[in-house]
Amino acid sequence: MVNETRKDSLERLTFFIKNGLNNYRSQRNFDFGPDKRSNVSNLSPYIRKRIIHEIEVLQECLKFNKYENIEKFVQEVFWRTYWKGWLEGRSEIWDQYQKSSLELKQLYSQGVRKKNYQNALTGNTGIDCFDFWVNELIDFGYLHNHARMWFASIWIHTLNLPWQLGADFFLRNLLDADPASNTLSWRWVAGLHTQGKNYLASENNINKYTDNRFKKKKNLSSKPLQFDYKIYDFKLNEFKENSKTPENSIFLINLNHLVYKDEVFDKFSNNKVCFVESFIHGETSELVKSFNKKAINDYSKTLEAKNININFYQNFSDFNIYLKKNNYKEIYTFYPGVGRQKDILNYFITQNNYKLTYEYDDFDKMCWPNASSGFFKFKKKIPFFLNEILKN
Repeated sequence: MVNETRKDSLERLTFFIKNGLNNYRSQRNFDFGPDKRSNVSNLSPYIRKRIIHEIEVLQECLKFNKYENIEKFVQEVFWRTYWKGWLEGRSEIWDQYQKSSLELKQLYSQGVRKKNYQNALTGNTGIDCFDFWVNELIDFGYLHNHARMWFASIWIHTLNLPWQLGADFFLRNLLDADPASNTLSWRWVAGLHTQGKNYLASENNINKYTDNRFKKKKNLSSKPLQFDYKIYDFKLNEFKENSKTPENSIFLINLNHLVYKDEVFDKFSNNKVCFVESFIHGETSELVKSFNKKAINDYSKTLEAKNININFYQNFSDFNIYLKKNNYKEIYTFYPGVGRQKDILNYFITQNNYKLTYEYDDFDKMCWPNASSGFFKFKKKIPFFLNEILKN
C-alpha cells in the first residue's frame, strides 16, 4: 500500500491535497477496501515515524485552504498528538497494558481460549467483515480508521476476547502502529477511556460505510461488555533537555523521529550518529520490519548526502561494546514517547549505567500539556496551535 521514502510521503500528501482534502469531511468514514483509499490521506505510516512531520502536513494543507473548510482533517492530524500527550501524562496505563498482555498470552495459550484466540488471529471466525480485515491487516499493514473501530468492537464485545490481545495484534501488524493512539483507542471501544462510553459495531453501520461489501455478519453483539472504570491523574514529566548537544557526543536515532529538518541535521553534524538495528525487530510482522528497515535506509542516504554518516550496530550488545571501548557515558536521542522504543532504551540504560538525555520536538512541547482531559477541550486550542505553526 505504501512505500517507505520521504519522496513517497511528499507525493502522497500532494495527491491528497489535490484529490481528497476538499471532500474529506463527507467521505472520510467510508471504507471502500484496500484498493480504494483516495478518500483518506494514507499518510499515517509516514507521520508515525515523522518521515513527514505533522507541522509540514498542516502547513501544506493550509497554504490554499482556510481552516474552517478543512477543519475535520486538521482535527484528525491533532488526534494522534492528543492521544500521545494524554498517555504521556498517564504512562502507568501503558505499563499495565504491557504486563497484562504477557499474562493474557499465557492464559490464552491452551484449551478453548487458545482456539478462539487463534481463530481471531487467522481470520477464521465466520464473520466475513472481521475475517477480511484480519487478512487486510496482515497483507497491507493498514486498516481504515472506521474498520479499526468495528474490528475492536467485534473482538471485544462479540468474540469476548481481551482488548489487550487485540491491541497487541494491531501493534505488531500496523505500519502506523502508535502506542498511544492504539492503546487508548482500544480502551475507548471497551469503555475504559471515557466513563459511560464504549463503542458497539452494528450491521447497519458496517453495511452503510463499506458499500455493502460484506454479507455474513453472524450475530454481532447487541450489548457491550462492561469493565471497571478507573480515573488516572495527569502527570506530565518536564521537558528537560540541554540547550545544546556537546560536540562529539553519541546521538542515537530511533524510529519514532526520522525528521527531515535542517535543525535536526544540525544536531547530528558534529556528533557520532548511531542506529541499533534491533530497534527494527522485536514483536512486529515481517511487513512492518521491512518498512522500518527501508525507512531508516532512506534516512541514512539523506544524511550521507549531507556528509553525516550513521554507524549501524546489529544489536545493543554491539552498541554497548562500542560505547565502552570509546568511554562514552551519555547518550542523546530524540524523545520517542511512551511505548516500546522508550522501554527498550530505558532497559539498556539501566542495565549499563549510561546517562540518557532527550531532545524534544517543539510541536510536542506545545501540544502535550493541553491533553490533560477530553479532546473537546484540546480541540479549542487548535486555532492557537495553528497560529504558532504558521508564524514560522
